[in-house]
Amino acid sequence: MLEVIIVDDDQIVVFIQKKMISNHEIATNPVCFNKADAALNYLKEQQQLKNKKEFLIFLDINMPNMNGWDFLDCLENNEEKSHYHVVMVTSSINKEDKEEAKKYSMVRLFIEKPIHSSDCEKIKEIPEISHFFAPV
Repeated sequence: MLEVIIVDDDQIVVFIQKKMISNHEIATNPVCFNKADAALNYLKEQQQLKNKKEFLIFLDINMPNMNGWDFLDCLENNEEKSHYHVVMVTSSINKEDKEEAKKYSMVRLFIEKPIHSSDCEKIKEIPEISHFFAPV
């Protein structure tokens, strides 16, 4: 099972992402967090339940308190990190951010806001998770 999570402090962005994710049959009801630490706590709870879920995480970089990089640092040290598939969704057009994202093993894609239909199609083709979207 693939659970989709959106981590972004901008509610308009979250609304748009939810619509796009739903319209492109990536997920019908993604779990949304406006704070990265709350999302991290949720993932820890899910891990303790020992269910073999995988997570597709739409992650913003620039957020107050804990930013996207801090969130990734926490996930990088997790023994279940192969279950996390992160799509960086950011308003940053900074080349350094794109390079930084490559340092994390669970980052699968880097998208500039807003998310588009073509981005959703790319997400469904990510090798590590494409089997979740294969026709039955």
